[in-house]
Amino acid sequence: MLQIIAKKQFLYAFALVTASILCGVLVVGGVTSFFEAIAGEETNFNSESFNGVSSIRILSTFSYISLCACYFLWLFRSQSISNELKFKQIIKPAIPFLLLALIAYPLSNDIYLYLQYGLMNLRGVNPFIIPASHVSSVLMPLLYWLQTSTYGPISQLFFMGSAVFIRVNPILGVYVFKLFCLFIYIFNAYLIWRLLKNSLNRNKLTIAYLLNPFLLIAHVADAHVDVFLCCSVIILIGCLYHRLYVAAILAIAAGVLTKTLPIIWLPLVVGFLISRRLWKTFAIAAGAIAVLILVLSQTIFPTVAAWKSLLNPGVSGLTARSIHHLINLGLSFFTRSTFIENQPTIQQLSRITILGFAIFYCWKLLQPYLKRKYSEVNLVNDLGWVTISLLLGATPWLMSWYPSVLLPFAVLMRNAPIFSIASLTFCLTSGALIGAGSGNTPLSLVGCLLTLGPVFAVLIWRRQVLQKFHGLAQDRNFIISEPVASMDIVRST
Repeated sequence: MLQIIAKKQFLYAFALVTASILCGVLVVGGVTSFFEAIAGEETNFNSESFNGVSSIRILSTFSYISLCACYFLWLFRSQSISNELKFKQIIKPAIPFLLLALIAYPLSNDIYLYLQYGLMNLRGVNPFIIPASHVSSVLMPLLYWLQTSTYGPISQLFFMGSAVFIRVNPILGVYVFKLFCLFIYIFNAYLIWRLLKNSLNRNKLTIAYLLNPFLLIAHVADAHVDVFLCCSVIILIGCLYHRLYVAAILAIAAGVLTKTLPIIWLPLVVGFLISRRLWKTFAIAAGAIAVLILVLSQTIFPTVAAWKSLLNPGVSGLTARSIHHLINLGLSFFTRSTFIENQPTIQQLSRITILGFAIFYCWKLLQPYLKRKYSEVNLVNDLGWVTISLLLGATPWLMSWYPSVLLPFAVLMRNAPIFSIASLTFCLTSGALIGAGSGNTPLSLVGCLLTLGPVFAVLIWRRQVLQKFHGLAQDRNFIISEPVASMDIVRST
């Protein structure tokens, strides 16, 4: 028993030291790069360290992989945690890692774009009509994307709240936004804990979400708006499980007004309502959406171009970490062509993959009519599968933090172990190569293969994967293989 305790303490201490090293690298690199960019330097610490092979990048990647290894050992080898513990008790082990993620400076330049949009809002400039480059600010040397905003008005509220502090110092504005992200991240974990009330592994699943290295980096350390998107996902799933259908539609609307991805879930939920002949519910939800669209059209989105801004037109024709990028790299390596020369081929490929996704999507739309006992749990499962299919097959520009939206589904879905394993694999491996993933170098190829290879391996050899994990579960309380009746959560209402 003492040996088991000692091993757990060593694992926790090792993970904490590794996280501290990664935090230190990000703080030094981020702050140094900030001042170098403000001073007008042609390059900065981060661009030199994370766009090629360097000792800093190797150290960061090794630290992240070590964290993932510790996470896997804890997740799949340790026993279950008592469900008698309260949320404030189970969050205690995560506090040091949450603080380190808060202290870490964002590697992505997206944070400066968020603050720029916040400044524009404070000055009365509509960021959905006026590009970021048209408004002068102290942040201009730090901006990479100069287009109109792709983030909805809910995200803009957090941007504005953070931009207020830029007058003191832009770095203070960065950390205020990170505080918002941290609070929402913890709130997301709390919502998951509440929704898992009847789960045998309620507390362990909640801690697994809190301590996930990929999420800590993507949602808190790098401070991406996907943390707000995940909040709408969790609320959506909870509303569906509790049969609060109008609230579920509004949760999707809130998600779209944060980041556009949830728009793909709306037809599936509406189709489910129609299949159940819930006409009154459908009418109320449709009326609420119509009123919302009318109000937004008269205020924030007065033109079609403003609405189109949400579709992220700036990445049109670009590829990163995706199947499209893999083929783009192959064409460049074997035909010695440039990405610009490959664009017609990639655009044609995009049309094919979108068509394939559309066929799969239509098949999922028909499920409520084809399955006699199609429940809310089946609907949530289909929402998850549609999302992972979009990311893997029909998203040419795939940033490492995009898959984070899958983890709320992975934790809350029932009777879908392959989805949970595939999503966890997709997330952890997509963050393995820290830094840019859109280049045309052999390192870009490695990043692309790390992002796609493991998750496709899980999906292709799913039977063998399940057998392996079920073998681990024979003498341990293995959380992913936990059998839960499909309507257990619904009955809890």
